[in-house]
Amino acid sequence: MVAVTQLIPKDPEEQASVLTVLREHPELREFIARATEQALEIFTDPEIHLDTVRYDEWDPPLNLIIRAPMPFDQFERAFDLYMKWLSPNPDYDRDLILVFPQFWGDPKDRD
Repeated sequence: MVAVTQLIPKDPEEQASVLTVLREHPELREFIARATEQALEIFTDPEIHLDTVRYDEWDPPLNLIIRAPMPFDQFERAFDLYMKWLSPNPDYDRDLILVFPQFWGDPKDRD
């Protein structure tokens, strides 16, 4: 299982913010580990990290960002498959965490 500590940002302020949320909500660690494992199985070479950026006051205190560098048609299929796992998951507390898979561009277009 993926260690949640691997997903914590390097920036000291953001790191402290993420750790505070995880201390206040220890139940998130197991969900984050499972959601990350699932993302690693479904998406091609995803970059995964946690952050506490809130754009509106109703946003949850923690974000699990999944950046997937893969062809868009493959991303769409992977996204649908991931959401079928995520959406009905009873451990996904939308008031505490936003899980956000992002298309991060086709690797062949980066050269």
